[in-house]
Amino acid sequence: MSVQVRRTEHVPEWKIREVEDLVERIGESPVVGLVGLTDIPAKQLQDLRAVLRDVASIKMVRNNIARRAIEKCSDDVSPLADSIEAQTAFIFTDVNPFKLYKMLEEKKQPMPIKAGGKAPADIVIEKGETSFSPGPMVGKLQSAGIPAAIKSGKVIINETKVVAEEGETVSAQLAEVLATMEIFPRKVGLELLAVYEGGLVFRPEDLTIDTEAILSQMSTASGQALGLALEIGYATPTTIRPLLQRVASKARNLVLECAIPVPSMMEALLARAAADASLLTNLVEGGPAEAPAASVPAEKTEEKAEEAEKEEDEEAGLGGLSALFG
Repeated sequence: MSVQVRRTEHVPEWKIREVEDLVERIGESPVVGLVGLTDIPAKQLQDLRAVLRDVASIKMVRNNIARRAIEKCSDDVSPLADSIEAQTAFIFTDVNPFKLYKMLEEKKQPMPIKAGGKAPADIVIEKGETSFSPGPMVGKLQSAGIPAAIKSGKVIINETKVVAEEGETVSAQLAEVLATMEIFPRKVGLELLAVYEGGLVFRPEDLTIDTEAILSQMSTASGQALGLALEIGYATPTTIRPLLQRVASKARNLVLECAIPVPSMMEALLARAAADASLLTNLVEGGPAEAPAASVPAEKTEEKAEEAEKEEDEEAGLGGLSALFG
């Protein structure tokens, strides 16, 4: 009769403490993220940690410890475990996920692409003259698929060409040429894989926002809303000033058109009446059917009334109303 012997794996004490420490930090931090460290040189990683020290803390742990810690947290945090990859670290911060993503992207630095690496985007060589003198460089360019030639003692690129499409493997010849031409297709830095805040887990695609486009749309919407509010006479703290200016301007125009004897507008009314009388006299006497230059003040008064709509002085608008109806 055989006896089965079961062995219980002993978990080192340091692993237990590290998991507990991670669980505690995840619970205390408002924002918890996972960042990829693949292909980051040690020196650059140290520089990044120093730059981010005031706003974020980076904690590198083994993947199995990271998964165990996440499993011990709430169910809201558990989707973070799906983003753990070969070289992953935790990042703890108070910065919201959108600002964190933008900050990490801005900290990335251009780096040469290695032979066998995948092009992160289309790699384009522009047409034109290079700084290289005739020699072996022409052959290297041509072997890398770049249409090069010699002209006036300089190496030139005959046409703009995509030498590697996004996701395509870069050959050793092309990698060498790109490095020589100081074309660095890669941007290396902390790659935000996922981030947790307030019960939600965000992926990079959720955090990629064109800030300038959003601000432009908001500015357009704001202008359209203001135009609508002014058109329908909807009074708010923002629209009350231009509304009063518009009302004052229309009131002045009404006074001029209807010849209403308002004391503050008498000079303009008399100037307009003189202009009309002069025009009528010219018509009766067979003269030119136009008012003489002396009657221009009335026209200027109308122009000033129209310009009042564009003024930003609230007191001027209120003063016009009080003069007309007060």
